[in-house]
Amino acid sequence: MLDGTVSGSFQHPALRRLALPDFSGWEPGRVWGEWDYDPGICNPDGTLFGGYLAALADATAGHAVATTLGGEEGFATADLHISYHRAVRGGRLRFEGVVVSRGRQIGHIEVRFTSQDGDRVATAYATEVVTQGALRRGLGAPQ
Repeated sequence: MLDGTVSGSFQHPALRRLALPDFSGWEPGRVWGEWDYDPGICNPDGTLFGGYLAALADATAGHAVATTLGGEEGFATADLHISYHRAVRGGRLRFEGVVVSRGRQIGHIEVRFTSQDGDRVATAYATEVVTQGALRRGLGAPQ
């Protein structure tokens, strides 16, 4: 699933529907990407709609925890908090999800969004519940 997401050959149906960007790469405990967003998802004042950024944060956190899963494990987001530090009005955004800690049943992930100038524009924290079996099939992973 992760390699397919990076190569563009696989995208979770909900992410495709929301037109969320693909990831550029992954390694155990971390995913990242860059994105030139569509002005069509901006507020009337030209700033990026925060709800869209929250959806990308949720997807990034999920993909980050997915890098730590065993063959029979899945996950579900239990909690997501996002703080917006500055308005985004254009340019390229970098997003990165890092697994801060991972236990047998819970993973904590930090997602950072930075501008092309390196300024942090938003930070999200997610709690992912690690499950056994069934939810993984729902994520589009091979069965």
